[in-house]
This record gives sequence, structure tokens and C-alpha cells, in this order.
Amino acid sequence: MDRQMEALLEQTGVEMTFRMGQMIYMEGDKADRIYYIRKGRVRVFRNISSGREVTIDVVESGHIFGESAFGGDRTRPTCVQAVNRVGLVSCRVKDLLPHFQREPRFALYLLKLSSHTMDRLTERLHDQCLLDRHGKVAKFILDVTSCDSRDKGTAGGMLPYTHENLADSLGLSRTTVTAVLKGFQEKGWLQGGYKFVKVLDREALEQFVEEQKDQ
Repeated sequence: MDRQMEALLEQTGVEMTFRMGQMIYMEGDKADRIYYIRKGRVRVFRNISSGREVTIDVVESGHIFGESAFGGDRTRPTCVQAVNRVGLVSCRVKDLLPHFQREPRFALYLLKLSSHTMDRLTERLHDQCLLDRHGKVAKFILDVTSCDSRDKGTAGGMLPYTHENLADSLGLSRTTVTAVLKGFQEKGWLQGGYKFVKVLDREALEQFVEEQKDQ
């Protein structure tokens, strides 16, 4: 994120820290704040009538969530939970408005981040429709490790997720994720370890995903 824009968020908002598994807000809560993730990642989900949780998105550091606050007098349509230890900047929308007038580029940048959220959700819906459990796991690993970031722990094709983290992110069971990862490891595409997965053959994973989309 642009450091100047990040500084504006930090000046306007309040820094907060959430431990792994802690709820940040619940469905139905008042929507009057947006959140910028400085460190960690969060899971956006909904509870359905059967009592099951459906994961909608996983948001990484450098992005915002809670954009429903821009809609005025609204309530949260989803729940958000910290996947790991998360550092946030929480900003009330009414406190952001003066910056929009003084620094139009700030408003444009927030719109860009919101647009990124929509693009990501569109891609996720596309994956849900076209890919089976193997394809979903492969595509998610490819997407998260596409950015070679030391801050996010993805340098060198590393994915700092446990099987449980992957299951929560994809809305699959832990046993399903473990079985899929085992199959990929046997093919030599991935290496598994304690709280991490490492991509060994990115090209093979990409070809596997494309073949599923073409079926």
C-alpha cells in the first residue's frame, strides 16, 4: 500500500490487535468502520440456517475489509474472525470524510482497494462453480503464493497455513484438505511441513487447475 495513504489511515484510525480465532465483528453489528490489515489475515464468513459456517473470503495484510460501512446506516452482512494474530487500523467512516476533500487521491485509493475486494470475490465465486475440492485447494495455494512476500511468509512459494487454516479459508473439512494435500505431495507438486505448505511444481498445479476449468 502507498505509504502516504497508509499514514493517513493510521492518523485517522485506532490500532487494534486480535488473537487467533477472536471475532472482530458479527453479522448484524452496526457498520460504521472500515479496517485496514497491517499484519495477519482474517476470515469473512456467514452462518447459514443449518448452523454451518460458509467462508466467503480470506483477506490478507495490505487490504481493507468492512466496506459495508460506506453504505450509510447499515448493519454487517457477514462475520469476520482473525485467522492468526492480526494487527488492524480501525477507522470510522465519518472521520475519513475530511481526508477525501483535502486529498482526493486518498478516496481513489480506498476505491481501488474496494474494487480489489470485488474482483477477488468474483474470482472466488468462479472457482466455486468450476473447481472440485482438488482444484479449489490448488487454486487457493497458487493465488496466495503468487506474491513473493517475506512479510506475509510467502517467499519462495511458502504458504504459512496449517491444514485447519486452509480448511477454514476454503469452506472444506480438515480431513478433505489433508487428503488433497497428501495427493499433491505424492505427485511431487507440494512439500508439507509443520504449519506450512511449499509449492515445488507451480507449473503442474497451474496446468491441473486449467484442465479442471476446461472440463
